[in-house]
Amino acid sequence: MLVLRGLGVGNLPAVVPALRRAFPGYRVVLATPAGLRPLVSLIGGVDEVLDVRGPGPVSCDRPEAAVNLHGRGPQSTEPRWT
Repeated sequence: MLVLRGLGVGNLPAVVPALRRAFPGYRVVLATPAGLRPLVSLIGGVDEVLDVRGPGPVSCDRPEAAVNLHGRGPQSTEPRWT
């Protein structure tokens, strides 16, 4: 499962643990700025961090599931896999 939060902390501390509980069989890949790694390690539940800035694009294979933590504007909802 790809979780995109490329702009900063936002609701990340609440959402990641909730996703882990809701989808226990998924590997969680968090796309977020690398500077948030210390916070991510405190939150737990993340298997991999991809360094991104903003809402994308995200360099990864097409995920089985994805969660967008940026809202519903077109810059956030148009798929842009690279």
